[in-house]
Amino acid sequence: MIVEGSDDLFSVVGIMRAHIQWPDGKEHRPVEIEIGKSAEEILEPGYVTGKLKGRELRTLGVMFDANGNPKGRYERLRRSCLGLFPDMPEELPKTGLVLENGDQKRFGVWIMPDNIATGELETFLRYLVPDLSEPIWKYAAECVTTARDLGAECRETHIPKARLYTWLAWQDPPGYSPGIALTKKILDPHSPHASIFVAWFRDLYQL
Repeated sequence: MIVEGSDDLFSVVGIMRAHIQWPDGKEHRPVEIEIGKSAEEILEPGYVTGKLKGRELRTLGVMFDANGNPKGRYERLRRSCLGLFPDMPEELPKTGLVLENGDQKRFGVWIMPDNIATGELETFLRYLVPDLSEPIWKYAAECVTTARDLGAECRETHIPKARLYTWLAWQDPPGYSPGIALTKKILDPHSPHASIFVAWFRDLYQL
């Protein structure tokens, strides 16, 4: 599986570890996750298809942020992959994409947060905040807004990340990364909002 960064990698592991066996040793992990550095690199023509053409590879999943253009990013990926997966649909299913071609290669796509909305990993993780912590989350969001009003140099596109890390700073202990927060159940990997992603992952990798 190819993801954008280390937070994406450890978030996937933190979620899936709550649903399937995921040993610590790299050689025993059910899925190898590779960091592709950025969505732009993942979407570069030839990058994904080059991976899919590898003799040893049977299943490949890609996961990247929608940011402001989920449809455009999916269309770029689709154009690149149609030669290998001619049945790739024009629109990304809201439950994520899983395909198998005539060479028995399996290919999956998930665009954060939910294959439809604009946003990113942190937008998805926001919905794994436990219900009991919802008042604290709302206050964290208000604090980010106030800080920006006072001159904090937080770009609008980074607001979801600022809100999540503000909320994580108020947990006990403070400042866990998202992946550890999922492992420690500070973020809830069993949230209904995670269930569609979990189902997609298990279907793709036949777990």
